[in-house]
Amino acid sequence: MAFDTSRSYYTIGEVSKIVGIPAYLLRYWENFFTELNPARDTRSNRRYTNRDIAMVLNIKELVYEKGYKLGKASEMVKGGMGRTPEGDHKTSEILKLQKLIGHEQKKHTIVDERRMMLLREIKEEIEDLLQLIG
Repeated sequence: MAFDTSRSYYTIGEVSKIVGIPAYLLRYWENFFTELNPARDTRSNRRYTNRDIAMVLNIKELVYEKGYKLGKASEMVKGGMGRTPEGDHKTSEILKLQKLIGHEQKKHTIVDERRMMLLREIKEEIEDLLQLIG
C-alpha cells in the first residue's frame, strides 16, 4: 500500500497493510499498550495518526525482532526504553521505503495502462486486416 505521510489519519485496514500486521492483532495490542490508543471518529472507527503508526512499528520491533513478550514490551514502551535512535531511524526508513513503493506501483499502473491501449490498437489493426483478406 502506498504510504502518504501528508495524510492526517489512517483506518485500521490501511495501518494493517502499512505495518504488515493483521487488524485483529492491532486491536489486541491496544489492551497491552495503553500508549497505543488511536482516536475514534463519529462512527467509532479507529483513526491512526503517523505517531500511532510509529508506535505500532516500535511495538512490532520489540515483539517480533527482539523477541520480547507483550508484558515486557509494554513495560519497555511505558518506560521509554523501547524508543531508541536506531528505532526512530528504522521507522523513518520504513516510511520512506513504503512511500517509494507507492510511487513505483503508480508507475507500473501507468505502464500497464499504456500496454493495454497498445494491445487494443494492435488487435483492431489485425481485425481490420482479417476483414480485408477474408
